[in-house]
Amino acid sequence: MKTRRWIKMLAATVVTAAGVVGAAGPASASPVPPRASGVLLGTWVNTNPNTRSVKQVVIAPTLNGAVTVDAFGACTPRLCEWGRVPAIIYGVSVSSAAGANFQSNQRFLLRGREWSRTTLLGSVTVTQSGLRLTLRELTVFTDHSGRKNYTVTETFARRGFVRTRAVGIAAIGYVRGAPPALVPAAFGTWRNVNPAGGLVSIRITGTSAFPVVQAFGRCTPTACDLGRVLGVSYGPSISAPTGTTVLAPYVFSFKKEQLVITYSRDFFGVQRLTVAEYNEFTDHSGRSNYTMTETFRR
Repeated sequence: MKTRRWIKMLAATVVTAAGVVGAAGPASASPVPPRASGVLLGTWVNTNPNTRSVKQVVIAPTLNGAVTVDAFGACTPRLCEWGRVPAIIYGVSVSSAAGANFQSNQRFLLRGREWSRTTLLGSVTVTQSGLRLTLRELTVFTDHSGRKNYTVTETFARRGFVRTRAVGIAAIGYVRGAPPALVPAAFGTWRNVNPAGGLVSIRITGTSAFPVVQAFGRCTPTACDLGRVLGVSYGPSISAPTGTTVLAPYVFSFKKEQLVITYSRDFFGVQRLTVAEYNEFTDHSGRSNYTMTETFRR
């Protein structure tokens, strides 16, 4: 009873621009710039043939300059087609005309009942081996099966052609699923190593089960308090009891912003947070959605 009462108190006190987890998150498709870069389009195949996650991704253009994303999971004897869903395109700045980054959010149903949700965060870059798609998958299970939220990042090469047949179900907002405990080392106050970065600092409080993220933007003369949001944590597998990644969804009157925060510690013991920021403008200002990644230290 005490635990349940504490959770209710925590949810009530986290009053922010983003509200509560589940109400925040990207729309199913963004109506604003940038348009999708041509490098995104085509069939992408996982460079790891033994993956147990996404095997292939088909990215197709839409009439409004965006894309649809259809992923194929590692099922046997045939791959599982997830179905086409709209994606949000991101550039590298508010003035980007085209973007090679995308985000899709998808629900999965079994006999009419939801059992999981997946967010895909993709980015195409030029490497020495040619174009490569880096795809980060964040999956939550909503079927009370005990499987933990997990995240995996994999690399894809463009090859061949796969015809898509199914239509998927786009998801709006985020749900808690079955989050693993966020590692204790991730808690505390972290400052951006770039003095000109978009965010000044990030503070993670709350508990391992219910982490609370508070971000501070770069304003003058003092940093802007963006508010506190309940985070959704992810581990490296469906059975991992702890995780190093937490997603913080913000919603403001003019944009939505998702922070994907990952804690790490290198060989020399240096701790850092790597924060991927996804900004989607909803005020029809003409500003382009953009994404950036920044590094924070204690």
